[in-house]
Amino acid sequence: MASICLLLMSLVLLIPAVSCLECYQCTEREHNRGVCSSVTESCDQFQDACTTYIRWGSPPTITSRGRRIYYISKACDTKQGCERRQAAQRTTCRRSWFNDWACTYCCYEDLCNYFVTLNGDEESFAVRATWSSGVITLTAILTHLVL
Repeated sequence: MASICLLLMSLVLLIPAVSCLECYQCTEREHNRGVCSSVTESCDQFQDACTTYIRWGSPPTITSRGRRIYYISKACDTKQGCERRQAAQRTTCRRSWFNDWACTYCCYEDLCNYFVTLNGDEESFAVRATWSSGVITLTAILTHLVL
């Protein structure tokens, strides 16, 4: 009996631990603060990408000056699905203060969808610190978007 228990414990140790991707998650938020930068989700095993969807458009209620706002959504996704949406939006991902637009961004590492670049023609630099298994990882991100 002891040898069976030892054999089972050995088999359990040989099975690799499956680690799922972790992404930030929010839906239709006006800012990248609060929920969009603090709520995370563990993705399903088949989801291998984090996605950020940004839309610039009119609010649901009519405004006198034609005010527009950002709608930011973040979630887990598949690489194939995210890249398909990104390709489909190539014609609508034209950042403009005067026209509605929508863009999808894909990334493939834990919590990589933290940053949202809202300005279309400037460089931004940021450093993100993450803590995992007793190791601090600093990630430097330089983004340059051209209209």
